[in-house]
Amino acid sequence: MTAVEEERASDGARRFNGLRTSSLAAIVMLLIEFGLGVGVNIYAKLPLADSRKSLLPAFGRAVTSGPIVLTLHALLGTLLLITGISVVVRAARIRDNVLLAVASVALVAIIVAWLSGARFVGDAADGASLAMALAIGVTVLCYVIILFVAPRPAPLATIL
Repeated sequence: MTAVEEERASDGARRFNGLRTSSLAAIVMLLIEFGLGVGVNIYAKLPLADSRKSLLPAFGRAVTSGPIVLTLHALLGTLLLITGISVVVRAARIRDNVLLAVASVALVAIIVAWLSGARFVGDAADGASLAMALAIGVTVLCYVIILFVAPRPAPLATIL
């Protein structure tokens, strides 16, 4: 193997490792987010001032004026948006259509969950709560698929 081929192989392995690492981090964050969401749904009292607010004002009030569990839930959800974008970018750089499609579905599900969360703060609708929970399930499934589909690096002994 030439030096250029070795460099390309190691660059590809780093990209796949980065994609897998981001996907695993997203799964951990999603599980924490799910737990926080259950806590908000069962125990948190949403401020009455948030009632009937549109999406962005409802999100802003959740972060600045909501119970701490709601604030953490909203901030982690926003961090998940950034992570989802990162996973899509990593999959696009690998140029694997399957991984890119799965990462894109995960990002759309995160967006649905984020929007549903903002709606839930605005009107405490059961449908918004259900949409968040289902979207988290879809997102976790997508990231698990990425972990299984993305090739693992060959052991060092095989390369030598």
